[in-house]
Order: sequence, then C-alpha cells, then structure tokens
Amino acid sequence: MPRWQPSIARLAAVLLSLVVAVTILCTWTLVIALQGDDGLLAQYDAARAIKGALSRDGDGAPVVSSTGDLDGIKRSFPDLWYVVTTKGGTLHYGAVPVSVRDGDVAAPDASDFPESGDALRLTNATVVTRLGGEFVRIQVGGAAYTPTQAALTSLRDVNYTAIPILAVVVATILVALVTVPALIARPVRRVSRSAERIDGGSDGIRLPLGEAPRELVPMVAAFNRALERIDVASATQRRFLSNAAHELRTPLTRVRTGLERVDDPHLRRALVADIQSLSSTVTMLLQIARLSSNSPEMRRFDLVATVRATTAEHVPAALAAGVDIAFSSQGEAVLVTGSDTAAGMAVGNLVRNALQHAHADRSILVDVRAPGTVRVIDHGGGVEARDRAEMLRPFVRGEASGGTGLGLALVAQVMALHGGRVAMEETPGGGLTVVLTFRGADA
Repeated sequence: MPRWQPSIARLAAVLLSLVVAVTILCTWTLVIALQGDDGLLAQYDAARAIKGALSRDGDGAPVVSSTGDLDGIKRSFPDLWYVVTTKGGTLHYGAVPVSVRDGDVAAPDASDFPESGDALRLTNATVVTRLGGEFVRIQVGGAAYTPTQAALTSLRDVNYTAIPILAVVVATILVALVTVPALIARPVRRVSRSAERIDGGSDGIRLPLGEAPRELVPMVAAFNRALERIDVASATQRRFLSNAAHELRTPLTRVRTGLERVDDPHLRRALVADIQSLSSTVTMLLQIARLSSNSPEMRRFDLVATVRATTAEHVPAALAAGVDIAFSSQGEAVLVTGSDTAAGMAVGNLVRNALQHAHADRSILVDVRAPGTVRVIDHGGGVEARDRAEMLRPFVRGEASGGTGLGLALVAQVMALHGGRVAMEETPGGGLTVVLTFRGADA
C-alpha cells in the first residue's frame, strides 16, 4: 500500500476553507447581532412553542401544557404574554395588554409597531394555525431577543442559517481544493522543470531564483549552493583524472620504446600487449575526462558520414585481426543533433570492442538507420542478458574480455550527453548487437 504523503497544497486548501467558513459564520452572526430583533423572531419562536404545547380539554377549551421549549421561552422572556382563541374559549397568559384583551388590536388607530425615535418595535404578533380541523389564533407579545440571543437563535435554525452557510462552506472547500493546489503547484513545477535540466555536466546549470515562489527561495538558494560545491569537487576530480592520464602517456611511450630491446620475442610480445592495454585505459580515461569537463558543441550533423568515417578508421585493425568489417546505411544522410566527435568516439569504442570479441571467420556490421539509430553487430561470445546493464558501468569487464572495462561506459556517457540510450541485444546466431538510439529516433 503506497504511503500517504502530506501535501502543502491540500493543507493550504483546507486551511483556506476553514478561514472562509469561520469568516462567513462570524460575519453572519455579526449581521444578525447588529440587526437585532424587533420582536418578530422571539414572538414567532414563542408562538411555535405554544402551538407545540397546545391541546383542548374535554369541553373543547384550549389548554397549553408545560413543555421544554415553552418553559425555556418563559424563562428567557419574563414579560411574555399570549392569548389563545378558539371556538371553545380563550386562554390568557401573562400581563395581556388591555387593548388585546378587549379585542381592539385591529383598530385603525392602533399600531403593532410603536415608535421610539427612528426605531420600530413589534408589540405583539398573531399566528393563525389549525388544531383538530379548527382554526386557532395565537397572539404573543412581551418577547424580543437581545442581539446575542438573536445571533445564537439564528445559528440554531437549520433552515434559516445552517443550510445556507453549509452550502457556501462546501462550495468554498471544493473551489479551494481545485484552485489552491493549482496555484501552489504551478511555480513548483517551473522549478522542477529547471531541476530536470541539471545533468551533472560542467555547464553549471542552476535553479533560477526568479521563478521560485518566495517561500521556496531559501531552499532553491541552498540547493544552488550545494550544486556549486558539487561542481567544484567534480571539477577537481576531472582535472586530477586528466592530468594523471596525461602524465602516464609519456612514461608508457618510453616503456614501449624500451621493450624493443628485449631479446625474448615471446616476452616482448606479452609486455607490448600489456603496455597497449594500459595505453588504451589511459586513452579512455582522457576521453571520459574531456567529455566530463567540456560539454561538446551540439549541432546538426550527418550520422551516416560520421559512422562511415569511424568504421573506415578501423579497417586496418580488422584486416590485421582477420575479421571482415562492413558498413551499411539507409539513405545517403541521416541528420541528428549532437556532437559528431563524441558520436564517433562512441562508435569507435563499439567497433574496437567488437573486433576484440569477434571470431576470425565472421564479420562485423556497422549499420545506420533513420531517424537516428546505429547498430554494431558482431558474432562473438555475446553478453548474458543479466549482465548487460552492469557492463555499462566503468571498469566492469566480461569474464574473458581482456578489455579496459571503460569502452561501454564511455558509450553510455556519450549517449546520455545526447539524451539518447544504449541497448544490448543478442545477435541472431550468437554474438552481441549494441544499439545506439539518438534523441528523436523513437518518435
């Protein structure tokens, strides 16, 4: 089961949603509190509580029983009064105004809203309902919520407050979960794309601080400083490798010259072979150092011409080894983007590797195909499928190769520089086929 990973974007979306929800709730409560109650809310709640407690006795007269809601209303409003009128009689509670008791509430000169300055306040409210098929009139007065009571009561009313606020909160959460991650992820993706371009070369690519959001600038700056330290250490290693390889070439040349004075021909041939192997290693190290320290110029070049010329350079060595070497191509030119020098270096290493392992009675084929694929096919001992990936690492040799262990590693480095890939396949009938695919050839 994949481990759940925390997300800054999701956290920000949730926090934003909570902030919006709390803001809406507080704003709504403040509006209700400032608006206050002119008596309508409290008297409506009182009438509703009375209706819930209303019944009739055996004579049909109205009876209001004690209920939790009604008792709470009475405790909240000590001046509460009400009149319940049915066909069976009238029920009074509290200090009912004389005008209501005498039935003058509907008189033209009587107002339900007495004025106090600019304020209007409802003195009583009338609710008409049904009880057992009979119309019942409930008149209520003497109740008005304070601002705090009005706010709390409105929050408890599901239809009036909770459902609208819940709808707004849910909509806010959904919008935030979609928009906030996108807004946060966009600059992070820009920084990630810049990081993808860092390939360990010597060009000193850094993450652009200008594309990073303010919160990520310290991390990006620290990452750039780490890259700078890595570049310095890598440059030091490359210089050491290059200098060491250069320093070894002159002594090796002297030793090879001195071996000509060895009288024993068998010993001389063995020593010359060892010196040649060591020289090949030094040459490979120099090539790797050059590739690592100086990124070659990338331009359009003809892969057919480059591979043909490289193959021709190895014809004398093939003739000396008694191996036939052939070149084929699909068309006159195959244009790719890269370094012709580095590509020729990679193909040359593959041809030398093939010459070293090819059987004398078999041939080597170097084939170029559009849009940018090179195959070097030999009929030697081949490489086991399980060992092929390992052979692309430096100083990894086949069981009986006798090589430097750097040729295929150099090829892999060249193809990585070109954004391409190296693949090894078994040659039909036995042997190894190395396939170089340059960028764009898979399209």
